[in-house]
Amino acid sequence: MVLLFGMRSASSDKEFRRDLRGAFRFLIAFLALRVAAWTIPADAPSSVVKLVNVGWMLTFTFGVIRSCVALALKLVRLRSPVATPKILRDVISFVLYGLAALPILQTQLNLDLGGLLATSAVLSVVIGLALQETLGNLFAGLSLQLERPYQVGDFIRIKEYTGRVVQIGWRATRIVTFRRESITLPNSMVAKEIVKNFSFGYEPVAIDIEIGLSIDAPPNRVKAAVLDVMKEISTILQEPPPQCRTWSYGESSIRYQMRYWVADFSQADNTMEELYTRLWYRLKRDNIELGLPQRVLHTRTEAAQKSEFSAESVMELLRAVDLFALLVPEELDRLRCDLVARRFGKNERIIEEGEEGHTFYLVVSGEVSVRTGKGLEVTRLKRGNYFGEMSLLTGEPRAATVVAMEDSVLLELDRPAFARMFVTHPGLARQLSSLLARRRTQLRAVAEASGASSDAAPEANRILGRLRQIFSLTTHD
Repeated sequence: MVLLFGMRSASSDKEFRRDLRGAFRFLIAFLALRVAAWTIPADAPSSVVKLVNVGWMLTFTFGVIRSCVALALKLVRLRSPVATPKILRDVISFVLYGLAALPILQTQLNLDLGGLLATSAVLSVVIGLALQETLGNLFAGLSLQLERPYQVGDFIRIKEYTGRVVQIGWRATRIVTFRRESITLPNSMVAKEIVKNFSFGYEPVAIDIEIGLSIDAPPNRVKAAVLDVMKEISTILQEPPPQCRTWSYGESSIRYQMRYWVADFSQADNTMEELYTRLWYRLKRDNIELGLPQRVLHTRTEAAQKSEFSAESVMELLRAVDLFALLVPEELDRLRCDLVARRFGKNERIIEEGEEGHTFYLVVSGEVSVRTGKGLEVTRLKRGNYFGEMSLLTGEPRAATVVAMEDSVLLELDRPAFARMFVTHPGLARQLSSLLARRRTQLRAVAEASGASSDAAPEANRILGRLRQIFSLTTHD
């Protein structure tokens, strides 16, 4: 008992400590019965003496068996991280208890095992009929332990129930769902059903989902957009690589199957929710419609744009942009017609540092973060602010990464729109190059913390040269 107490105190294994606690109880009962056997008077009835002797023999034997089983299962757990099912521990212990008790009872009480077995056979038939369902669950649980289709800690699905296995008992298997509901499933029912194990071999698990999109959207364009979105989600593994396949044609849509892998099945629902959310914004920006009946598609986009972005509000934003200060109202109105609304979800990257840039963005709603280097935030832009003009006009790579801090709506303007402005407004290129040069010079001065103004003339000439080269302008523009 001293040895077992020291082992129990030194171990942090909960199952090992629990098994040793059962052994302690048997050994304490043994000590009590052994002391009672020593203190029984000499004239005590022989039947009392026999019962006390049988008691301390059985309790001592059971205590030793329980200790040995606890040590053996501890060694098994050291070689394998899988928890030992309770039903297996109980079956091993009770079988050994029975084998050890038979010779003790036969020698000490002079029992006739032949007659006892004959009587117990009749009793077993009666008990078997009364406990048919319970025994069925017991043997089903034993067969499940032999085949081991799942273990404690695995995520499984049986019929409509999905959860983590927390206990495999004599009668039933208990799982805890994602809603933290405890579901008890009889072993006899589990043995008859199809069991899906999402933790088998602790390998990544593939999740398949389908979505129906517009027939007019080119499949290669759709698949490229879906794969880009799946690369942005941290819980989606990139090895094995995610997949998007053209799956089938419907009455008003093309169905695509998306397959991705997750390392932990408990994150499957959260990953799917994030994928659907990000995908909506990406499809909206790329003008890829969901596969809805055609009778509602022809008014959907126009109605949404009219209700959210009136011509007056867009004109007000354009008049506040210093790049367009030289344009007359008619030119601003033509520019307004070239704008395209783009939606970005929270934490989506709008532009990437180092990439080529062909678009200019004006923030309508929400907030975006401008970051450089290793994710260092430089500033945040809100309604009325703009970015992306330098790469669009000069062809230089993007100088920063811009990330949406919340759901944001941006107005996008491409390079052909600026080319039309240069044609209709001679001299605009030279004025824009001077403005861009001043802005860049100011930014450099702030970054260097020098406080001194730099000469913007050489920078303006360089930018003007790039504008003439990209937009094929003459020297008179």
